[in-house]
Amino acid sequence: MAGIGGFGIRVNGKENFNVSGNTSAETVTSLSAYVGDITSISMPEVTVGDIDVSSFDSASNFMEYVGGQKEPGTLDMEVNYVPADLVDAIAAVGEANEVWQLSFPDGSIFKSNGYINKAVGGSTDPNGKISGVLGIKLSGIPTQSTSFTAPAAPAV
Repeated sequence: MAGIGGFGIRVNGKENFNVSGNTSAETVTSLSAYVGDITSISMPEVTVGDIDVSSFDSASNFMEYVGGQKEPGTLDMEVNYVPADLVDAIAAVGEANEVWQLSFPDGSIFKSNGYINKAVGGSTDPNGKISGVLGIKLSGIPTQSTSFTAPAAPAV
């Protein structure tokens, strides 16, 4: 497994990758097997639900809304296809929340609780590599900082 361009994934507060993106020799958790050979990362979009508060008194017959609860989004990672890793990742889809962290080359850190909600593999083209996608559904408040502290456990 290897990180990309200085990116690293941290599970349960322990580094899986060193700052140069090479694999750590330490076995962190079984989840660390799912985040190797990362080739791209799609950061989550934080969105908010719309609550319709329109009434017969709404101005000019236009619908009116207020913001509802915030949706933390999904962290998607494209990975090189490794059959054994994909089998393990599929088995972990929907399992318990873990702490997930991205460490960026500038020293900033993105972290959140979340669980694997997607494990897809096998897309390719005639002259290309086989790649897969691993999705982490975030739960609770994602944070951005310059040092690691575990995010609060999500309310169940």
